[in-house]
Amino acid sequence: MKVEFNWKKWLVYFIVAAGLIYLTKSFFMSLGIFILLLLIDWALGEWEKKHRQE
Repeated sequence: MKVEFNWKKWLVYFIVAAGLIYLTKSFFMSLGIFILLLLIDWALGEWEKKHRQE
């Protein structure tokens, strides 16, 4: 099983994470927001994959 690694996507994730830490001044609040964003991204990806197969 080959795992694709998208460097541009992870660069955007890093920038968003750094921006959240800068804006909230709290690591744990930023971590919670970032985890929610990752879950939303995953769910949208699965939804898109499901609709492409139909």
